[in-house]
Amino acid sequence: MRALATLIAACVAAAVLVLVAQTGFGAAMTFPWFAALGDAGIEAVFTLVLFGLLIAVALIGLAVERRRLAIGNGVAAGAGLAVGMGGLTLAMLLAMIAGLVQPGQAGSGHGIGLLLIGTLGVVVQSTAEEVYFRGWLQPALTRGWGKAAGVIVAALAFAALHIAGGARSPMTLLNIFLAGALFGLIAVRTGGVLAAAAAHAGWNWAEIVLFGLDPNPGVGSFGAIMNLDLVGSRWWGGSAEGLNASVGVTLVLAALIVPLIAWRKPPVGAVSSPPASG
Repeated sequence: MRALATLIAACVAAAVLVLVAQTGFGAAMTFPWFAALGDAGIEAVFTLVLFGLLIAVALIGLAVERRRLAIGNGVAAGAGLAVGMGGLTLAMLLAMIAGLVQPGQAGSGHGIGLLLIGTLGVVVQSTAEEVYFRGWLQPALTRGWGKAAGVIVAALAFAALHIAGGARSPMTLLNIFLAGALFGLIAVRTGGVLAAAAAHAGWNWAEIVLFGLDPNPGVGSFGAIMNLDLVGSRWWGGSAEGLNASVGVTLVLAALIVPLIAWRKPPVGAVSSPPASG
């Protein structure tokens, strides 16, 4: 019952936060001083408010349940970052092999300051989502229903949040679910959210800031280091949903998930047998 109560509370709270944030910022746009912040300023404020509240709710939930947030270690975080950036890069290369990647419109780049703010926004968003879903929700579900159910149900809740954020395509939702499962398995295998947050941030940063693949076409409010667009078949990312709706992402996420499922740690205290004497 505790796991179910946490699941309901987490889903309801996330939906309410998204709705309130969207409504609030829609109302704030009627004020000239707020609209004068520009696209980058408005997006920065929106990110800090929404995802700051998401972290706050997760920490309150942990406090109510008298649990501590499991962090993990820095070595695992480095590996997670490599997994995230490498996975997104591989998905982009698959689209490139399919002939769907082309340079974007010239002159759409931004200065280093905006790129750094965009990077900070990616880190805040990714960390908040991992604290919420893999730091608060998933461990509660794991305690009540087991590790497999905890990872799967938390990934489903993660995908549901993105429905509230506008995701609709079945392929997009499948890929978001698989990404949630990947981050959940990383959290389980490394004992905390740090590596999962690093993998999440690495994936999003490579897609948004490094390659400029989201939004597609064009670049976001903070610009991108490279400005690449995806054209052609939607199955490889050529739609407005970009790589989120790409079968290439599905293949890459599945390839990353399988070894994490198969990974078995040696028993604590296990030692190799001594060599036989001659």
